[in-house]
Amino acid sequence: MADAPKGPRWAVMTASVMGLGFTPRMPGTVGAAVGFFLYMPAFFIGAPHCYILPLAVFVLSIAASAASIPKVLAATGLKDPQWVVIDEVAGVTAAFALNPPVFARALLCFILFRLLDILKPFPIDRMEKLPGWWGVVMDDVLAGLLAGLITCLVWTLL
Repeated sequence: MADAPKGPRWAVMTASVMGLGFTPRMPGTVGAAVGFFLYMPAFFIGAPHCYILPLAVFVLSIAASAASIPKVLAATGLKDPQWVVIDEVAGVTAAFALNPPVFARALLCFILFRLLDILKPFPIDRMEKLPGWWGVVMDDVLAGLLAGLITCLVWTLL
């Protein structure tokens, strides 16, 4: 494995979301799925409190990213190790935070987020050029915000 886990154990475990980033196939989708599962209780929480959950997960995942990713990048010498998936949690919860907790909307947010994160159209591709952990995280955050906004637009037009 070219980007084998290096760095303090707590940083590797945090950045890989407790090791889930080491899945052999589609680690980014696995990371986004973690965000989806963390969001699921919002389906059962009434408004306006249902919006607090994705915002809290988003803020916590950004804080965890800021603490762990710089340590991982310094230890590996890599720009964005594939097994770092805490950024996917942040990105997908950014999309969820812009929409009410309706399963079909959450599913569309998830799918659009993954498409935007994989394809990286402008301006998402520009975010990867930011230095350090910012470049790892901000492309996912922007992909999530755009996925959330597109989902809102789709639901408005329906």
